[in-house]
Amino acid sequence: MEILHSHKILFHLCLLLPLHFSSFLLLSSAFTVPDKYFINCGAHKNTTVNNNQVFVADSNSKSNSFSTGNSEKVSNSSASIQPELYQTARVYKQPCSYRFVIDQNSTYIVRLHFFASLTDLYDALFNVSASNSSKNNVSASGFSLLTNFSIRNSSSSPVIKEFLLTIPQGEFRIHFIPSQQSSFAFVNAIEVFLANESRITNNATRVTSAGNDSTYNVLLSQALHKIHRINFGGSPIEYDELGTR
Repeated sequence: MEILHSHKILFHLCLLLPLHFSSFLLLSSAFTVPDKYFINCGAHKNTTVNNNQVFVADSNSKSNSFSTGNSEKVSNSSASIQPELYQTARVYKQPCSYRFVIDQNSTYIVRLHFFASLTDLYDALFNVSASNSSKNNVSASGFSLLTNFSIRNSSSSPVIKEFLLTIPQGEFRIHFIPSQQSSFAFVNAIEVFLANESRITNNATRVTSAGNDSTYNVLLSQALHKIHRINFGGSPIEYDELGTR
C-alpha cells in the first residue's frame, strides 16, 4: 500500500499490515456496492462490466451530481476492444477537473481506468490529483495521485489505478493535468464509491528501512494507493464483488 501526501510532500512508508487491516482489501461478501459513481467517460450509452456493474455514460448526461469539465470525447467501436468500457475516453487538452457531489463524510474508493483505444492516446503524459473544492482550481490543496503517468508500457491491457481517500461532504474534484511534454490527458472510466468501513482500520505498523517499527495512527488521513490485492489463505479470485481482479 502506497501512501500519497499533499502536493508539497510525497514519501513512502513501508507498512507491516496486520491481518485485520489487510482484510479490508477482501471486502465482506455481505457488502453491497453503492450505486454511484460509476462513469463511462466519453460514452453516449451505459455499459456493463464483468461483475454486472453498470457504468453510466457521461455524454449528454442530465445529472447534477457530476460534471466532466472542458474536454473532448474520443471513441473506437472496434469489436476487438473489450469490454466496451474502454472503447471511449474523455480527453483533456488543458488542466481541468471532473466534479462529483459527495453526500456524506466517509472513506471512498476511487478508481481511474486507462486504455489506449486509439493509437494517439499512447503519447499522453500527465498528472492526476484530487481535492475537495467547489472551484475548478488544479492547484487547490489536495492529494497528488499520479505523476508523469503514461500507459506506453501497458498497451495490451487496461491500467486501473485504485486509491482509498477520506472525502468530506461537498464537491470532490479529480484534476487531469497534461505535462509539459504532452498536450493532453485522458481517462476511460471513473469510479467513486463508499468503501466498506467495517473492514478499514486507522492504525498500522510502520517499519523503517533500518528495521525499526512503530505504530502509525493516522492512516486514513492520507491518500492510499493500492499496489497489490491479496486473498490471504484462499484461492485466486478472478473478480471480487467490486469488480477488481
